[in-house]
Amino acid sequence: MIYSARMRPIRRTILTAIALVIWFYTQRLIGARSVPAQGIGDGLHQLTAPWNGYFLSHAAAANALLIVSSAFIDLLALFLLLRWLFGPSVRPFLGLFVLMVMRQIVQAFCALPPPPNLIWHYPGFPSLLVTYSVAGDFFFSGHTAIAVFAATEIARLKKAWLTTFAILVALFEIVAVLVLRAHYTMDIFTGIIAALWVAAIIDRISKPIDSFVRSREQTTSEEASSTF
Repeated sequence: MIYSARMRPIRRTILTAIALVIWFYTQRLIGARSVPAQGIGDGLHQLTAPWNGYFLSHAAAANALLIVSSAFIDLLALFLLLRWLFGPSVRPFLGLFVLMVMRQIVQAFCALPPPPNLIWHYPGFPSLLVTYSVAGDFFFSGHTAIAVFAATEIARLKKAWLTTFAILVALFEIVAVLVLRAHYTMDIFTGIIAALWVAAIIDRISKPIDSFVRSREQTTSEEASSTF
């Protein structure tokens, strides 16, 4: 009865009312919380404070975490570039390019204060892409965005173990930048959303580009064959 077509407006009215109640209740909770006098309040930073304290007092462990997290980013970026250079589609490169351009544009307009207890320095081992000399590029998280976007590309290989590994690496990167205070929660959230959005949009944009390139390659190949 409740799922009949005549009941549809009533069902939707009830759902709308529930959504509005949740909205106003959560807004009330947000309005009642204390706001930091300075800086940016971050609940996940508070939650991971013990881990951050450990790495602050153990330099070797902090260096190891920096090296490993950066190595994963380098490997994921290399995967995207190699898949573009030797694969069938422009999608991996175009997605990475658009993602990084978006990030740099946002960086130009948004400068956030560094979080307390930031751990960000050269750890004694070089990275191909991670710039340890730059410590103010917070919004949004490049580590998160690259890891999530690369995971969407790895998932296209349709290998369950590879997809699982890519997801775990993305989660590791998120936890690492939080613990190191290299990013705020909002940087990470936006990095995830940006990566998923770019993956969806570039999938549509890349198809006509790939089709055009393939047709030109085929035409060129046929013209070359006809000359012999």
